Amino acid sequence: MKVLLIEDHPLFRAGMRQALAEAPEFQLVGECSRARDAFPMIDNQEADIVVMDVSLPGMDGVVATPEILRRSPRCRVLIFTVFDQISDVLDALAAGASGYALKTDDAASFLTALRALARGERYIAPRVAERMEAHRHRREPPTDLLSVLSNREREVFRLAAECLLTREIARELCISRKTVDTHLYRIHRKLGIRTTAELVRLATGLGLTHNGRTRGSSPENMPQNTPDDRDGARGASC
Repeated sequence: MKVLLIEDHPLFRAGMRQALAEAPEFQLVGECSRARDAFPMIDNQEADIVVMDVSLPGMDGVVATPEILRRSPRCRVLIFTVFDQISDVLDALAAGASGYALKTDDAASFLTALRALARGERYIAPRVAERMEAHRHRREPPTDLLSVLSNREREVFRLAAECLLTREIARELCISRKTVDTHLYRIHRKLGIRTTAELVRLATGLGLTHNGRTRGSSPENMPQNTPDDRDGARGASC
């Protein structure tokens, strides 16, 4: 099985490379640090499995997954990350990923995930799978309204509620503006809100802003834009 690695941390990439070297059934056909750099390799190499982190420069792994599958429908995507929130897993699976493995697990677990995908099976890291099963059987809905957001989406929500500019959010979190826009779109969709004013009101109601104001502005005085605006001016379209 031909494997392509998309990972921006050299140490993690070296560890995956070493694990693959000890598994003769897998052939490493390429590696890169950005999802966009992988697209030509996917077109040319026809990788069987793409191993990809969620947090990547320029385009995150969840956003990149549908594009990878569009270019190579037979390919299987294994998300390999430190993020272990249920919402992160659900986002990845909804995007078309076949597996979700954790960097905090050992190398044997990494190879187990790859072998599962090679057999055409889905793989979810055991620790996350147990939590997903427990969550599925929970009768009462979660009281935390933000529980539907991933860890990164919560970070973007918090910064957007403080009315930071898109470039400021991107700089704060070391991600691209486009990735910020993607997170904002998901936040609005998951929380059922359409405008920044609604986001700020929600944050205020949850006690996440100071005195109901962000940077001296009130929700009523903010432009009623949505995450689809691309003027590059303000995070969460404040």
